[in-house]
Amino acid sequence: MQYQIAESINAEVNRSVTYKTDLEQYGKLEFWEPAGEYGDCEDYALLKRSRLADAGIPLTEMLLATCYMPDGQGHMVLLVNTDQGWFALDNNYNWPMIPSQLPYQWDRCLRGGQWVKLSF
Repeated sequence: MQYQIAESINAEVNRSVTYKTDLEQYGKLEFWEPAGEYGDCEDYALLKRSRLADAGIPLTEMLLATCYMPDGQGHMVLLVNTDQGWFALDNNYNWPMIPSQLPYQWDRCLRGGQWVKLSF
């Protein structure tokens, strides 16, 4: 059930939000805010986290994770622990992805208020 909820919310958020950088939207390099009509990768992740929490998935089962895309650009996704295991909810994919199968170099995740090193 949790996987189906995550899959639905990931696709819904990806469809409803148009990518726009924080600089374009707020005039700042970084500004963390759950996505509205527009957002960048962390804004998508924050909105997904909020919607999943509203659907009953505990915040302790979700991690904001930073990584680097193949071109070296920094990126953020939401990692969620479902009844089918851990998946990445990413604005670049409309379905949950197994983190180790993504072409990213993983960096850190936010766990318990601290950034900790990630590896898959």
